[in-house]
Formats: sequence, C-alpha cells, structure tokens
Amino acid sequence: MENKGISAEISKKISIGGLILLWVFIGIQCIILLFWFLVGKLGMEFVYILFSIEILTMVLFFLWVLVGVRRRSLSSLTVNEKEIVGSYTAFIPIAKITLKMPIEKIDNISAVNSFFFLYTGKALRIGYASSVIKIPYVLNADEIVEFILAAIEKAKNRPIKPIAVQENPQTDAMDSLKKLAELRDSGIINEEEFNQKKNELLGKI
Repeated sequence: MENKGISAEISKKISIGGLILLWVFIGIQCIILLFWFLVGKLGMEFVYILFSIEILTMVLFFLWVLVGVRRRSLSSLTVNEKEIVGSYTAFIPIAKITLKMPIEKIDNISAVNSFFFLYTGKALRIGYASSVIKIPYVLNADEIVEFILAAIEKAKNRPIKPIAVQENPQTDAMDSLKKLAELRDSGIINEEEFNQKKNELLGKI
C-alpha cells in the first residue's frame, strides 16, 4: 500500500474549444466581408485590413497549438502516498521545471475545466505556500485529485514516532546525590540515612 501510486495521463489532442473559437472568429470576418460586399459599401482598404487580421489570427492560433504541444511533451506527474514527482512548464518561458514535493507540503489541489480544455482533459492546480503549479491537459485529473486528497488525509493521521530519550544513570545518580546532600545539610535526614542512600545510588552506576 505504501508504494501505491498514480501517473498523469497527458492528452495529445488539439483542443476542440480552440478550433471552435478560431473558426467562429474567421466566420464572423467572412460574414462582415460578404455583407459589405453585397451592399457595395466596402472599400479595398477595409478588405485588406480584415484579411490581414484573419491571417494574423491563424498564425497566433498555430503558435498557440505549438506551445501546447511543447508543454505536453515536457509535462509529467507521478503521485504516491508520500510525494509527487514530475515536471511542468510555465506558459512563458517554455522551460522544463522539475517537480518533487512531499504530500504534506500541498495546501490545496483542484482539477480545473475550461472551454480551451474541451475534450483534452483538465488542468491540475497544485497550491503550496504562496505558489501555484498548473499542469494542463490531464485526462485523469479528477482521479489524481482524489488520490492526493486521500494521501494528505492519511499523512495527517499518521502517528508520530516517539523519540527515544537515552537516560544517563551516572548523571541521574549525581543529581540525586546533590539533593541528598542538601537534605542532610538542612537536617531533614541524618548522616546514617544519607550514607545508606548514597551507597544505593552508587551501586546503580
């Protein structure tokens, strides 16, 4: 049970939501072009502007796709009952960041869904201290969240092993002798009682 773990399944698909937004934006521009062309009030300058915006939109979309592919290739996550290990990337710059964190250090974790992750899983949000790690396109994000929450609860309820304190008989005996001497000097015990107790303590060393 101690070695039980789960790994993130990173989606390789392109977000359907992103494709829909791209075609909706292009479609709106085409409708505008068609409307103004039919009514005859569209100048060529306006056509060039809309065409340039359309080209720019497609270029930005394909850059966004390339960034997503790169982030997927650098993202990984394996979780067991003691720690999470893997790697992730920030959106900018796209550089691999190694992740290794004890379960006890996690403050909160959630699986976030959005239109941009349509049919490509969810984004894992892992909060610790004052930072947040985001790993997108995780197909089994809900399963990982449940596993980590259970592991955190188990870690909280794990009994703390007591620290063994080594006793020093010689030090204890010396302390007791000092207290006996103080009792003798104050008249609470006599010399005979003091010697008897002293011999008993010295015999234990």
